Amino acid sequence: MAEDMKIRKANIRLTDGSHIKGQVNIKDQDRLSDLLNASADPFVVVFNATIPGGQSGKVVFISKSQILWICPED
Repeated sequence: MAEDMKIRKANIRLTDGSHIKGQVNIKDQDRLSDLLNASADPFVVVFNATIPGGQSGKVVFISKSQILWICPED
């Protein structure tokens, strides 16, 4: 299963102003933007995430409607 993962590091800014850094599995897409635009899934799963408050190593599910911008860190 893990061998099927295609991991990209990302910085994400949410509409509430919070900032999350972590890793995203872009699955069978070529780019992180393809995951946001082409995938029917309404959520992006971020793992090994650092979230507001300094907590790290978390898994978070982010609604695509709450993403202001996302920047790949490749």
